[in-house]
Amino acid sequence: MEILLFSHDQPYSAAAIAAGMGAVIVDWEWSGKPERQIGNDTQINRGTLHDLVTVGEVAAGRLICRINNTDEGRRNECRLAIEHGASEIWLPMVRDVVEIEECLRSIDGDARLGVLVETREAMFLGRQLQQLPLSRVYIGLHDYRIDCGNRGIFDPIVDGSVDRFRETYSGPLGFAGVTLPDAGRPVPQHLLLAAMVRLRCSFGVARRSFRADVAATDIGSALAMISDRIAELEARSMSQQHEDQLALTHCASSLRNDLRMRHPEPACAP
Repeated sequence: MEILLFSHDQPYSAAAIAAGMGAVIVDWEWSGKPERQIGNDTQINRGTLHDLVTVGEVAAGRLICRINNTDEGRRNECRLAIEHGASEIWLPMVRDVVEIEECLRSIDGDARLGVLVETREAMFLGRQLQQLPLSRVYIGLHDYRIDCGNRGIFDPIVDGSVDRFRETYSGPLGFAGVTLPDAGRPVPQHLLLAAMVRLRCSFGVARRSFRADVAATDIGSALAMISDRIAELEARSMSQQHEDQLALTHCASSLRNDLRMRHPEPACAP
């Protein structure tokens, strides 16, 4: 499984690339996020052109830029990111394939395009995404939960939503975050890795937890531990995989119930 790092820190990014990290993602997405994510434990990076150029100096050829998905900006941001070193663009908050096709035309073969499934509409686009020349699809659980008005961030992994999407999209897929196999908050990382293996994920994303858990000098050993644990999970029997899924379902249910106790009002009207 390829691991991709979200980071604007040049020294940490350089250490990650040297240790075998698949790519570094510079995050330009901020438009609408403060309003959309208010009250949620999320991160808004507000990356700049300077961040892209600086990280690109140590991640040439392995530089991804997540842009803003706005009618007035996505085409220009595609070209700007490519002109300053991005080899792959990520388009977030997709609701219609028209947005994707517009970016593909703007990119014009000069970079790859990945799509983030973070809306109710996008979760039903698997068959259409399968027909497009995409580098990968990442399911963003935080924004999907907010878009659905659903308090269980890991519910899509245990209620069949991601499974149904996987039945319609067979390309490179990722979801959730990756950190040390024996770490992970609030759900143990090994259970998320087990779900990634079960759903044939080809990449994972290292974000806040990974950077908090792993010093720059330890990135190589951390990637090796993740790879070793994935190999172990791939060798587990069907009954063991079922046990892993039951444990993840229990964790997701406990988290959902805890949130309901602390916030008893409904997230949205049914």
